Amino acid sequence: MQMFVPQADQHTQRPVTFLSEDSVHLRGMYWEPREDKAISLLLLHDAGADRTSWDPFVPLFRTRGWGVLAFDLRGHGESVRQDMHADLLTPHAADLVSPYKYPQDVKAAIAFLARQTKADPAKLAIVGAGLGADLAYAAAGRGWGSGSTVCVGLDEIRGRALAGSGAFAPRSIYLLYGAGDATSAASVDAFTATAVVPAETHPYGGTQKTGLSLFAEQQPEILARSIAWIERTI
Repeated sequence: MQMFVPQADQHTQRPVTFLSEDSVHLRGMYWEPREDKAISLLLLHDAGADRTSWDPFVPLFRTRGWGVLAFDLRGHGESVRQDMHADLLTPHAADLVSPYKYPQDVKAAIAFLARQTKADPAKLAIVGAGLGADLAYAAAGRGWGSGSTVCVGLDEIRGRALAGSGAFAPRSIYLLYGAGDATSAASVDAFTATAVVPAETHPYGGTQKTGLSLFAEQQPEILARSIAWIERTI
C-alpha cells in the first residue's frame, strides 16, 4: 500500500537503519516531531507483517505533532541482515516466545528514539498490534523505556514469555480488544491482576477481530482512544 505523504511531512520523514544488540540491521521510517520535547511514538507490527501495515494510520498520529517510528522486526520487511552472516534472517516459531530475539529489536528502537535531537526520552509511547502488542506489554512490564502503552489485542502468556525472567509490573497501559477475540478475552484477568495503575481495558462488542484488523475496523474511535490515553499518561 502506497501512503500519501502530506507536504508538511516530506521534510521530516526519512528512512533509518539501526542495530540491535546482536547486530541485526533494523530498517524503518522515522518522522521527526514538530517541536522539541514532543511525544515520540513507536509502532510495532504483528508477526508476518511489516512496518507498512501502519502506513494508513501514521498521518493520523502525526496530526498531534508527535515523532513516529515504524520499523520492521527481524526477519520481516527489510530487516533481514545480520553482521557476519551471509544467510538472510527468517522468522521462526520459537522466536515468538523468545526473550532474546524480537525484544532486542524493541529495545534498539526505543534507544533510537531516545537519542533523536527533538526527542524527550521521558515521553516515549508504544502502540502495538498482535505480536507488537505482546512486545509492547513486555516493554511496559520490564521497564525498557516506554512511558505509555496501547495494546491492540493481547496474548498475555506470550507477552510474559517475551519479557523474560524478573520483576514484571506493566503500568500506563491500555488494552483494546475485540470481545469475541478469545485470546485477548482470556488475557484480561491476568492483565488486570498484573498491571499497575494507571491501567485500563476496553472491549469492542460484536467483533472477533484483533490487531491491525481491529484497529482499522474501529476507526476513528479507537484512534481517538489511543491518542487520549497516551497524552493523559505520558
